[in-house]
Amino acid sequence: MSVTEVNMKARTGWACLFFFSVAAFAQSDRGTITGTIGDPAGAVVASAPVEARNAETGALYQAASSATGNYTLSQLPAGTYEISVTVPGFKRFIRQNVVVSVAGTLRVDVELEVGSASESVTVVEAAPLLKTESGELSHNMTTERVDSLPVINLGFGANLGNVRNPLQAINLIPGSSFVNDNTLRVNGLPANTQSIRIEGQDATDGQNRRENQVNQASLDAIQEVTVQTSNYAAEYGQAGGGYFNYTMRSGTNQLHGSAYDYFVNEVLNAGVPFTDAGISDSLKAGQHIRDTQRRHNYGFTIGGPIVLPKLYNGHDRTFFFFSFEQFRETQVIAKGLTTVPTLGYRRGDFSGATIGPVTIGGQPAIDALGRPLIQNQIFDPTTTRTASDGTTVRDPFPGNIIPIDRMDPVAAKIQGFIPLPLNSGVVNNYPIPAYTNFRHTTIPSFKLDHNLSSRVKLAWYYSENRNFTPGSDGIPQPITAAVVQDNVTRTTRINYDQSLTPTMLLHLGAGLMYMHQIFLSAPYDQSQLGWGGNFSAAQLFPQIVFGGDTSRGGFTWTTSHFAPYEYAKDIKTTANASLTWVRGNHTFKFGGEGLFEGFPTHTYSRAHGVLNFAQAQTADPWQDGRGVNANTGFAYASYFLGLTSGINDGAQATLRFGYHNFAGYIQDSWKVTRKLTLDYGLRYDYVTLIREQYGRNSTASFDRPNPAAGGRIGTVIYEATCGCTYFHNYPWALGPRLGAAYQINSKTVFRAGAGIAYGGSQTAGSARSANDFKTLSAPGYGETAGLVRDGNPLAPGNRFGNPPLVWPDYGPNYPLEVAPGVRPPISPFFHIDRHAGRPARIFQWSIGLQREITHNLVVEATYVGNRGVWWASPVLSIEDYNALEPVSLKKNWGIDISNPADRALLTTRISSPLVIARFPWLANPNNVYPGFPATQSLNQVLRNFPQFLGSPGFWGPPLGDTWYDSLQTKVSKRLSGGLTVDSAFTWAKELSNGVGADTSYVNSPGTNVVNDVFNRGINKQLTSFGRPFVLVTSFRYTTPGFRAEGKGMKALSWAARDWNIAGVLRYQSGEVLRTPASRNGLLTQLARDRTNNPAVWGGGETLWNRVQGVNPLLFDPNCKCFDPTTQLVLNPAAWVDAPAGTFGTSAPFYDNVRWQRQPAESLSLGRTFGLAKENRVRLDIRAEFFNVFNRLFLANPTPISSITQSPGPNAAAPTTRNNAGQLTSGYGFVNTFNGNGSQPRTGQIVARFSF
Repeated sequence: MSVTEVNMKARTGWACLFFFSVAAFAQSDRGTITGTIGDPAGAVVASAPVEARNAETGALYQAASSATGNYTLSQLPAGTYEISVTVPGFKRFIRQNVVVSVAGTLRVDVELEVGSASESVTVVEAAPLLKTESGELSHNMTTERVDSLPVINLGFGANLGNVRNPLQAINLIPGSSFVNDNTLRVNGLPANTQSIRIEGQDATDGQNRRENQVNQASLDAIQEVTVQTSNYAAEYGQAGGGYFNYTMRSGTNQLHGSAYDYFVNEVLNAGVPFTDAGISDSLKAGQHIRDTQRRHNYGFTIGGPIVLPKLYNGHDRTFFFFSFEQFRETQVIAKGLTTVPTLGYRRGDFSGATIGPVTIGGQPAIDALGRPLIQNQIFDPTTTRTASDGTTVRDPFPGNIIPIDRMDPVAAKIQGFIPLPLNSGVVNNYPIPAYTNFRHTTIPSFKLDHNLSSRVKLAWYYSENRNFTPGSDGIPQPITAAVVQDNVTRTTRINYDQSLTPTMLLHLGAGLMYMHQIFLSAPYDQSQLGWGGNFSAAQLFPQIVFGGDTSRGGFTWTTSHFAPYEYAKDIKTTANASLTWVRGNHTFKFGGEGLFEGFPTHTYSRAHGVLNFAQAQTADPWQDGRGVNANTGFAYASYFLGLTSGINDGAQATLRFGYHNFAGYIQDSWKVTRKLTLDYGLRYDYVTLIREQYGRNSTASFDRPNPAAGGRIGTVIYEATCGCTYFHNYPWALGPRLGAAYQINSKTVFRAGAGIAYGGSQTAGSARSANDFKTLSAPGYGETAGLVRDGNPLAPGNRFGNPPLVWPDYGPNYPLEVAPGVRPPISPFFHIDRHAGRPARIFQWSIGLQREITHNLVVEATYVGNRGVWWASPVLSIEDYNALEPVSLKKNWGIDISNPADRALLTTRISSPLVIARFPWLANPNNVYPGFPATQSLNQVLRNFPQFLGSPGFWGPPLGDTWYDSLQTKVSKRLSGGLTVDSAFTWAKELSNGVGADTSYVNSPGTNVVNDVFNRGINKQLTSFGRPFVLVTSFRYTTPGFRAEGKGMKALSWAARDWNIAGVLRYQSGEVLRTPASRNGLLTQLARDRTNNPAVWGGGETLWNRVQGVNPLLFDPNCKCFDPTTQLVLNPAAWVDAPAGTFGTSAPFYDNVRWQRQPAESLSLGRTFGLAKENRVRLDIRAEFFNVFNRLFLANPTPISSITQSPGPNAAAPTTRNNAGQLTSGYGFVNTFNGNGSQPRTGQIVARFSF
């Protein structure tokens, strides 16, 4: 089937779905009131008319009781209602102050009293806090509550640097955490698997779920948000870690409005630890740096009835609500610090780069010529030769100095752009001169509600989110990494509700989200570099990346960005519908939803060129695979000689990815008795994986012959030409749901539930890099992928005779011919697993008790658990590793990894007599495939696909698993006596295998350590982001006045009242520390390490073995008893490296080996000034402080990177210090440079006027 036929069928299916949904189907951001109507004798009253009147808009919602006396008012917008029941022969029943929340179900039973309808019985007290109608686990937060607490942090410690983010509020609820957009987690499920709904329809960023702020709504435009975390009804789905349901504010019968400003200034902040303001201002010597910071997050809202004098009166009928929010930030950053090459390095003198002897298993490393190796020793690649023992060696440069005339001329020109060091250090020797940056975000929104009649309601919502920043970094052009970000997102919704009969309600909804993002670096004409050939996007400066050890300096800055783009769009059309029917004791709901999402993109990913530099090109190749504790060679020396370790080249491309999802469900809420309610339902999800519209993105195929590799199996194909489809979407996503709520007595409720839910589509973040770029790899360890002076080896007219890169290029050109007759192995970009269309499946359950202590105080305790399977897991893809496995290696090739000679042979060049003696057919490398380089190692030959390295599995196989078990307790005290308190405690255990997040960019080795990909079970581990104990308490207290006589006492009463004290206190376990990564060389020998698998997010990582009874920590990280600038904190004696030829047996993380506890404590103090009676007009002013006690936080000495390929810690790493005796590296080194990780106290002033 061609991709055109697939697209046509998809469109036809979507059209059928749309018309079907309009007729019958969907989801809701509304709430429900339900109950039973009875007479004084306890008999049920049938056909009793029930009316709910919105206290603010006057909108009426009508229903009637069924034959069993049950009534249900569904699809109610969140707000406060008055319930009334009028039945002949009985007094009119009125219940006021009934608060309906998003996705909540509230029970209000009615007991009628005999009398006249002209008489009434009015109940005014608020409804009980007990949840008696559902086993669902959800948490509701109103904007009013969030606005009143110090939880929205604009200071630099928030790691957000942008407009107020409503997602920060999830830190208030049990089982949830939000560090930044990269790590939003709920109930132990992978980060960024949430679903965000605005007005009942999907508004999740389909490009990348870790970029939530680009399309967020204004906080003050949100009425409330409900976070559904477990056991939600069948109408909710296509979510993993949390279902976020936003309802937007509506106007009311009275004109209401507000104006506010969140003001940030550095005078409210503490200085950054471990910095000295005297570096730039001698008068401030000894003081900590406070970067100039000017932030205003201001805006206003206004809403009410639409009234046109003498023309139209919209009271009780038509309402508007308008919100405007703008974030403006100006920063002067004076504490920037980076490492630039020393004056010696710039002229080839690397004598200051060496550290100490290289060791193997604690013994000095001696190469084949009897020379001891020194870390960062520079070897001359022109002296490469085979030693008498068959291994490959080189000679070092005398004195570790490269003659200046050996410097690559283009490298010299680029070096001229790099600033000179400003101090004598080899690291952190360039304090970046103070520079400015700004960010502007503007979010206007408008909502219109219209009551066509008491039975028909219509609502329309529109919002826009504009964000712009130049992304300045203080580094001069053209080597700056500054990238201009210019984004706009528009979201609109329309909802239609109609009561067809008193017991039947129809809801229809439709929406559109349009996102347009620009991500560009500054222009630069590459021809000015004078190299052999420009890259395709010659108007941009290339990206230059340095790897390897930087403890002795070099250049730690990465220029440009690897994937700039002219634009990336996300166009999402949504539709939903539902039908609610009350019959007897049952409330049935039928519904469905659908969405169609496309991602038009014009990308320059790698089209401007990416040049990588590593230590291997100037190392002694003898060290490869030897299990050394450190390496010879130096990345900046490789750059000095112009020797790249890899080159990426891409073509500018305009492409369009897209996908469509739909779902249908049926559910029932069955009131078995007045005390027992059962909720059950069934949901069907059809979730498709994204694909390119015209089949122009490639995938690695492991079952087709490759003409470019002599017909070997393993090639690259395109849906446009292969006559195939890469994957099949999963058609059996059926999710049953069951919940129960039993009211044991008037104050106690037992609630339980279980169900199966399915996640949504994998995100399309990689679509920005899907322009089929080529990776030119080194033809062997220590060889170069190309010279800097040659520029683009695929440029038109290149000296190698290589054909220029075009897009789309459907030809069989993997691996590329980089020189006549030379085709080194390559990493194909990318691989889509044939089962990637299967969505994640989550089995979730909970069981708990809720108890009312007083009418305003409720406590609850719940066991919450889930098991997740089929999460996308590129790091567990055996095909993508293309690696060696010990058993088959011995069976097929006679190589035994327990034999030292065999292990050494694996990393020996095939030109070596040692290899040819065992494998005579390798005397001619073309026997592997035509063009296979003789400089390749034997382990590359023995791979299943020797023409390939690893393949990046962006849409990886559904092999990831998660486990979560927790006790979640919660105390809620509703406002009384001026005090509101909420407290939540979570005790949890979280495990995972191969998954940490929805996107591969967060599924790095830092979050998922893969010891042995061929033995999947042993990779089950503690989740790196998990915290076993979390306690969070929020409170707000308003001081009362007192009765007073006389002017003096009245003045004192006025001065004492209306002060607001609020706080959010979060205490949690520390972050786990990573087990050291083995240095025994096994994964290098098995072609599984970062060198062999650069595209599999770093590949595998076996581990050191733990020594029982020895504490891995030299100090208690919470003791405040060590100096991190001079003392290491980790104990290398607690570990012993795995013996050569074996996998480590340790776990990647241990629950009792954790870093410093870092509480989040924020407090606010303010005053409410009443400017009119009953505070109808008021002014609130408060000061908020985060990390209010200015606790010193230290960076994790084994950082868990969420988005990079950071290697594991090295327990044998040499310790280095700067000229002042301060640590710069070593096992247990805590990086304090520039206040890294310190998060000092920040403050902000909040002023709000409302009427």
